Amino acid sequence: MELEAVIKARIQERFDILEELYTIWFTVNSSYIVPKKRLYPDAHIEKQRAITYLLDKGLIAADPVENEPEMVAVRITVDGIDFFEQGRLEGKGNGWSIVTEHLDG
Repeated sequence: MELEAVIKARIQERFDILEELYTIWFTVNSSYIVPKKRLYPDAHIEKQRAITYLLDKGLIAADPVENEPEMVAVRITVDGIDFFEQGRLEGKGNGWSIVTEHLDG
């Protein structure tokens, strides 16, 4: 796979995670409660790196769950919501173009 395709796939992975958390935010529970091992799956390094990237950019947050040391509450942040909505309102359906334009701007 050529590098451009790999980059687009990685950006799409991050966008898909944001979209899932965006949808969850507007339900009864604003966070996705998940085992830590599922948030950082050993077998899927690309997903680990995507989640780390989104955390580092401040587009998502992961907080420990009280009395549940093996669980984490993952949610989209207000910056993540703004980023996701802005891209959608501009009519850009594929995540990689939204992300690359955000990074360039």
